[in-house]
Amino acid sequence: MSTLRILALEPYYGGSHRAVLDLLVAQIDADWTVVSLPARKWKWRMRGAAITMAQEVQALADVVGAPAPWDLIFTSTFLNLAEFRGLCGTQVATIPAIVYFHENQLSYPNRHVAEWDLQFPLTNITTALAADSCIFNTAWNKEQFLEQIPGFFRQFPDHHPAGVAELIAKKSSVLAPPFDPEPFDAVPPTRGPRCRIIWPHRWEHDKNPEEFFHAVMALAAEGLDFEVAVAGQSFRETADLMRDAAAALGTRLVHCDEPKTKEQYVQLLSSSDVAVSTASNEFFGLAMIEACYAGCTPVVPDRLAYPEIYVPRYRYDGADQLVARLRDLVLHRPAPGEARLLAARFTATRLAPEYQTTFAAVAR
Repeated sequence: MSTLRILALEPYYGGSHRAVLDLLVAQIDADWTVVSLPARKWKWRMRGAAITMAQEVQALADVVGAPAPWDLIFTSTFLNLAEFRGLCGTQVATIPAIVYFHENQLSYPNRHVAEWDLQFPLTNITTALAADSCIFNTAWNKEQFLEQIPGFFRQFPDHHPAGVAELIAKKSSVLAPPFDPEPFDAVPPTRGPRCRIIWPHRWEHDKNPEEFFHAVMALAAEGLDFEVAVAGQSFRETADLMRDAAAALGTRLVHCDEPKTKEQYVQLLSSSDVAVSTASNEFFGLAMIEACYAGCTPVVPDRLAYPEIYVPRYRYDGADQLVARLRDLVLHRPAPGEARLLAARFTATRLAPEYQTTFAAVAR
């Protein structure tokens, strides 16, 4: 059997998109061709990546010179696959394609709803229709996307497409994103003199940093002895919140920045006892899975994709319960590694065979 030839298209080569693609390239036995764009201005990527990538892929196909230069296309939802297939030429347009849904724009909490924003969920829908297979990172992601399609089309002034969700559902499946356990295996969990609570997320509205800081500030006001590490990418709009948090937590705030290297990030997770999510938008949450594997006890909201992954004792319902759960963990410090088994099922070595089988089946 010949080696599978895969063309990977990633318009937003950063964050979890980059991490997952890099692992698949490393773990899946295939002849990979990767075409990517830097992780900047995601709205522009969704609007224009198909044009840029079609031109680049056409040039690559001409160099290969074969009637079918690849057996499979693997891409994410930042590419308008329908546009790409219409622009890339017949040599590439007929190649079977998988689209991986790290997220979906129908379920994204948009703060500034405007008519032009409807283009982004519509791109997800047309991409799913153009794909031969749609893979979602969680069942929650898949169900939310499919359930909201009919309501989305009802916003059209006329000509409401029918049966689209059913058509997409027939070619949809769920396959979790893998993570690389090796950096964490090299750094065993360590315990400092006091309980460390870490928040490993980017500082944006959909990750709800305000709820986290309100909770830890409440614990600080009670005089509890603990420390806080914040390990996410920050943005200008959250600068004031960061300053207020630093002032209120004082010496309890031991880290408040995105680690400069993967090694520093691993060290920070491995030295923490509790990892917290307060997200109002999360389709899987690789950062929390990595924190679990590094030895942290997770505390996640009882919503979104979290109930699919975390048992009830790791979930909280509402701000008061978050404070109560954290208070209990500070007063009764958890043993490191309690949730490691939860995360172990998502390692690259565990998931690679499933991806290999799926890719081969779609390519056939």
